[in-house]
Amino acid sequence: MPARVERATVVTVEGRPLRVLESEPLGRYTTFRIGGPADFLVRASDRETLELALAWGEREGLPVTVIGGGSNLLVCDGGIRGLVVVFRTAGGGQQDVLPFECEDGAIIMAFPATAPLSWIGHRTSELGLAGMEWAAGLPGVLGGAVVNNAGAHGGDVGSVLVDVDLYDLRRRTLVRWTREQLAPRYRLTTLKALPQPRGYVVLQARLRLQPGDPAKLRAIAEANARWRREHQPTGPCAGSVFKNPPGTYAGYLIEQAGLKGFQVGRMRVSERHANFFLNLGGATAEEALTLLEEVRRRVAERFGIVLEPEIEVIGEPKG
Repeated sequence: MPARVERATVVTVEGRPLRVLESEPLGRYTTFRIGGPADFLVRASDRETLELALAWGEREGLPVTVIGGGSNLLVCDGGIRGLVVVFRTAGGGQQDVLPFECEDGAIIMAFPATAPLSWIGHRTSELGLAGMEWAAGLPGVLGGAVVNNAGAHGGDVGSVLVDVDLYDLRRRTLVRWTREQLAPRYRLTTLKALPQPRGYVVLQARLRLQPGDPAKLRAIAEANARWRREHQPTGPCAGSVFKNPPGTYAGYLIEQAGLKGFQVGRMRVSERHANFFLNLGGATAEEALTLLEEVRRRVAERFGIVLEPEIEVIGEPKG
């Protein structure tokens, strides 16, 4: 396998150095392992680096797109123009002490947007705090989960969200949105409904958790993670491709339409869970989108139900 080559430049922003990658393939930063290049890319694991990157982008007159863990995301083959900031924790490490307060018997705990969802699910369960055990084993980070109102096993972020701290890219200021302003519903929020680039970056979310039995919560979290390993595919995928229609499941409809294992180029409908598409190696966004549309067409033809994509598609087609 050829060595990975990075074209990097160190620029000075407000008297501090910032490492900027040029023509960086975005497939390296999504769980689909698909995506054309970003003109420029900065990897940020803290607010200071994020703000430096945004300041540099503004100075250079570049549009800015921010991504987190890269799940539920398909980047088109032409990539993304301007600056892409990958905002996630470097190396997956997390702080051991998290800020919290007590309110009406509940624990209000603040988590950084860069915190992996699975870590939150396991860590809160270990602490005897109920509300996020459904997240154990899930990919992605909290910031993206807030935007998408991610969920599983009957739970979701919106059910425990108190408020979220956002960075306003246009005004370069910190703002706080309440749960009511974010208006979480099934796999949708006010933030997700905004056109790309959205103009806001999630920095932190406060979650309302309930005291519980650590042993029982750990068992639930571990069972959820185990269920995911046993029932969902491994390998490059983006998570659930379609939202579940009212009263049924997208995966069931796809399976009943005879589409398990159906393939377009190097993209395949998983034979383990039909609502997951697998990159078999070297797949393109065009192949993924062709597969998505063909699955939608066949399900609509068979059941009269038009599936709504859960994954977000960003970037430009290849010219």
